[in-house]
Amino acid sequence: MKAPQINLQTLKNIDFSKVVAILKRRGVMIGSVAVIVIVPLAALLFRGGMTDAIGDTMKQRQKDFEKLSALEKTSVTIRKAGAEPETQSVSLNPVLIKALKERNESLEGEFKSQYKSALEHNRKNHDFAPAHDHVVIFPKPAANIVLDESFLGKKFDGAKDLETGINSAYEALLRNNRIGEPPTAAEVLESVQKRELAFIQNNLKKNSRAEVTEVNDIKDLAAALLEARIATLQERAKEISVYLDPNAIRLPPTEGKITLARCFIWQWDLWVLQDIFGAISSANAGVKDGVISAPVKRIMSIRIDPISAKAATATDAAPKEEAPPTEEVTPAVASAGAEPAVEEVTGDAINPATEIPANYTDSFTGLASCQLYDVRNVKVELVVATADLPKILNCFSRQNFMSVINLKLIPVNVFNAARMGYLYGTEPCSQISMTLQTIWFRDWTTKLMPSDLKKQLGTRGFEIPATEATETKTAETPANNEAPNS
Repeated sequence: MKAPQINLQTLKNIDFSKVVAILKRRGVMIGSVAVIVIVPLAALLFRGGMTDAIGDTMKQRQKDFEKLSALEKTSVTIRKAGAEPETQSVSLNPVLIKALKERNESLEGEFKSQYKSALEHNRKNHDFAPAHDHVVIFPKPAANIVLDESFLGKKFDGAKDLETGINSAYEALLRNNRIGEPPTAAEVLESVQKRELAFIQNNLKKNSRAEVTEVNDIKDLAAALLEARIATLQERAKEISVYLDPNAIRLPPTEGKITLARCFIWQWDLWVLQDIFGAISSANAGVKDGVISAPVKRIMSIRIDPISAKAATATDAAPKEEAPPTEEVTPAVASAGAEPAVEEVTGDAINPATEIPANYTDSFTGLASCQLYDVRNVKVELVVATADLPKILNCFSRQNFMSVINLKLIPVNVFNAARMGYLYGTEPCSQISMTLQTIWFRDWTTKLMPSDLKKQLGTRGFEIPATEATETKTAETPANNEAPNS
C-alpha cells in the first residue's frame, strides 16, 4: 500500500485567516463533536489494552497458586497390619509430620522386635555339641587340635564319664525322644520258647513238646504261643514312643579325617533332626501306651538335602539318592589341624531391612535361599494313624518355620506290619512321604560358621564388631591352646 502524497502547493493556497474565522464562530460546536467522537474511541482502545494486561496477570498468578498447591500436597503411603498399603494425598503440616515420624519409628521398633523374636524362635535350643575338653572348634580350631577326635567324639573315663562329640549328641537325640526298634527275631523266639515250656508243663501237664499229641492241646498251645509273640511285641511297643527303621537316619562317621566345613554341616543336620523329632514328639504328646496309640508310629526314612553353592534353591539342592546329606558340593580346602589361609570376605551381606521377593519356582511358599536365610529341604517317610494326619501336619507347621510342601500317602496293611514286628494298633494307618521346607536365619547360623562354608553359600555371614571380636578371641585363647587328651 502506497502512502498518500500531499501536495504542498495546495497548502500554500489555503487561506488560514478564513479557517481561523470559522473556528472563532464555530469553535464550541467543533470541540463538542471532537469530544463526542474522538474520546470514546480513545477510551475503547485504552480499555482493551488494560484488560489484556489484567488477564495476563491473573494467568500468571494462577500458575503460581498451582505451584504452591503442589508443594503443599504430598503422597503418603500408610502401612496397615494385615492389609494392603494405602496411598493418600494430604497437606503437609507440623502435626502430620510429627505423627508420620512417630508412626515410622513405631513400625521400625516393631520390625526389629519381630525380627529378634524370629531369630530366638529359629535358634531355640540349637546349641553346638560339646567337644572333648570343651575345646573351641568353630569357626576355626587351633592348629594343635585333632579335629576328628575332638568333634566326632568318644567315651572318656573320668569322674563324670563324659560323652562328648557329635555322635554322642545324635545318640542323645534318639534316646531322649524314646526312639526304638521292634524286638529282634531272636528276642521273640526266646520269649515264645519260654512260654511254650511253661504252658506244656503248667497247663497241659506234659514234660515236652513231643508228648503234646491231642488236637485240642495242640490248638491251645498254638494260641498260647501266638499270645506270647504278641505280648513280646506289645511290651516293646509300650516302652518306646515311635519305631525307627535301621539306617533311617544317616549318622556321622565315628572315625576318620574330616574337614571343618563337614563338621559344621553335621551339626546343622542335627539341628534339623531336632526340629523334626520335636514335631513328632508334639504329635505324640500325652500318649500313655507307646506306639500302639501314638499318631506317629514309625520313622522309615529322613533324608536332609545337601547344601549347594551360592545359596541354592530347592531344585538346585536336590540330592542324588546315594549322596549323604553331610557331603559338600565343593570340597573344603581346610584339613584337620591345618591352618586355613586367610581369605577376603565375599558374598552377600545380611540386611533384614531388604525386601525379599517371592520365588515360586521351587515351592508354593515362595521361599528360597537368599541373603537373609537358608532353605533346607528334608524328605521324610512315616507311618501314621490316618485319622490323626491333620494333627500331625499341624505339629510340623508349628515347628520352627517348617512347611510341608509335598505330601503323598498310601494305606498300610497293619497285619503284614505285625508279622514284621511292628504293632500299630487296630486303627487304619497310612504311609506318608512328604517334603519339609525348613528355614534357617543366617544372622545366627553364620556366627560360628567356617569361612569355607560361608564362601560356598555366598554370604558374608554375621560380621562381629571389632571390639566384640577382640574380646571373644581373648576369651577363647586359653581353650584353643589346650591339647586334647587322647
